[in-house]
Amino acid sequence: MISECFLHCRGIGPRTNEHLKQAGFSTWDDCIRGSETLPLGGKKRKSFIDDIMMSKEAHESGDINFFLTRLPTSEHWRILSLYHDRATYFDIETTGLSWGYSHASVIAAYKDGEVHRFVYGENLDDFLLLLDASTMLVSFNGNCFDVPFIEKTFNIPSIGRPHLDLRWVAYHQGYRGGLKAIEREIGISRPEAIRDVDGLEAVELYYRWQAGDMDAREKLIEYCSADAVSTYQLAMRLLG
Repeated sequence: MISECFLHCRGIGPRTNEHLKQAGFSTWDDCIRGSETLPLGGKKRKSFIDDIMMSKEAHESGDINFFLTRLPTSEHWRILSLYHDRATYFDIETTGLSWGYSHASVIAAYKDGEVHRFVYGENLDDFLLLLDASTMLVSFNGNCFDVPFIEKTFNIPSIGRPHLDLRWVAYHQGYRGGLKAIEREIGISRPEAIRDVDGLEAVELYYRWQAGDMDAREKLIEYCSADAVSTYQLAMRLLG
């Protein structure tokens, strides 16, 4: 539970966090009730209680970014555990890897048990409607890739929703490498037709589609959709 973690509070590292637990302060409410006996110095105690009170307020109001920006990534699973059933799990494919010239070709999102597909030249802008309806976004390596490309594609200054990068949740649970490598490790299987497709081939599929190959279009959309669903499946596996 997120209320059992103090690592987002000022001046609280792993050792102090553990020291508080050993002293009987297991939750935020424990700390508030026993604020006068906290094993912390005077100024540190005050700032700690201030942070705990802000944490309770953020939790009650659903301010996800409060925790995303303060908790170390090793603790982001706590946020995921709170909001996994309200999150939108998404992935994008692009027309290339050049930041200056490329843009999103397909966006797929898994939300409320349904896969939503947004395709360049057709309905790509509709993703913004789903974005507005999303409580939290979850991606794999989206901080480095998906989110910046979405902001560039739609010419928006910010994605505007709390975003959790599942790559680091997986990393802190011992999983290394890309999404597909982790899939193989934990037993997630893709349809045979797209099992060996990677990001480079996805770019090639886009240009084949633009040249009139509609089978390439379908394969690209299926591949992107599989990434979004796999991101959801990985999240559920990481939560146990």
